[in-house]
Amino acid sequence: MRLITRARCGTAGVLLAAVLTAGCAGGGGAGSPSPAESAGTSPAPPASAGTATPASTPASASASANPAPARPLVGVTVTGGIAGVHNTLLVQDDGTYTTSSRTGPARTGRMTPAELAALRRALEKADFAHLPREATGSPIADGFTYRLTYAGHTVTTDDTTRLPALRAVFAALPQD
Repeated sequence: MRLITRARCGTAGVLLAAVLTAGCAGGGGAGSPSPAESAGTSPAPPASAGTATPASTPASASASANPAPARPLVGVTVTGGIAGVHNTLLVQDDGTYTTSSRTGPARTGRMTPAELAALRRALEKADFAHLPREATGSPIADGFTYRLTYAGHTVTTDDTTRLPALRAVFAALPQD
């Protein structure tokens, strides 16, 4: 996957633009949610210390052998541009991610623990609950629209209205 950021060092913000050499090979039919929509759930709360099962029980042995599946952390959908781009990025809470576009097979990767920690900090600092749901300006030719979903909150922005609170989030997204 190759993601392009616009004016990463110096202009109004870092925006995930889009060249993914990946595609929605796995389906995504009309009735299925996009990866960004799937990210609306927040990560599972940590288990409370008082509810641990003794180590001698079969339940704890099976729990450690089968860790809980990763849950969506953040989803990003990028649309627009001269080519009619529709790309998605879904980052799971364990740091694995999947990218897809119309032009090729879906691709996966894994963020390092430091990269994942930086993304989590940026997401928390952005305070999605208090951002406008839609922050877009007048459409521009060949412009991109960005839809981010985190902890049940979706924010849509574009090239004309760059929310400063999202700069660190875009900078922390996987960039390979």
